[in-house]
Amino acid sequence: MMATDALIAASALAAVLGVGTLRFAWSRAKRSSVLNTLGWGLLAASVAGGWAGAGAWGSTVSALWAMGAAFVLLAVAALTAPAARSPASNRRAGMLPEGNEPRRTGRRLITFLLVAVLPLVPSVGAALALVQLGKALGWSTANALVTALMAAPLVWALITYAVLMRADRQGQLKILALASLPLLPALAAGIAA
Repeated sequence: MMATDALIAASALAAVLGVGTLRFAWSRAKRSSVLNTLGWGLLAASVAGGWAGAGAWGSTVSALWAMGAAFVLLAVAALTAPAARSPASNRRAGMLPEGNEPRRTGRRLITFLLVAVLPLVPSVGAALALVQLGKALGWSTANALVTALMAAPLVWALITYAVLMRADRQGQLKILALASLPLLPALAAGIAA
């Protein structure tokens, strides 16, 4: 029990140090890949240490410490930030057309479908693949399903982010096609069953 508590405490400390390191790295005038790598490495170590100490509960405790540290650092930054020297732009980042600009409703609808709706398919495919992988590794059905249910929204968010980072339609479609590859074995296993 003492070793578990020490491992979780060390993981919580690594989480706080990781967030602090990232905040320091991102506040500098020039970004440092060494500091970024150190910060992300500390966060990964905190999750791994928490998991080794107490499984999902331990990694959750580590994540809560990381979120708490991020909240404190961002609150301090918000309270100490200088007032803006110029008023914010009235332009809403192209959300809505201004004046006589064309609405581009079709283009906006396609973007919404590519970013929000279509990534659901590969995220479900990844969840199905995780269920099959879990069963192959000897997990119980309940554990495999819970893992898949937790992974599906995370995979959806990652795919959505990747699609949003591409400005060209061809690149967006390539990302969606690549992300859909885990769906193929899951569908094959379902058809064969």
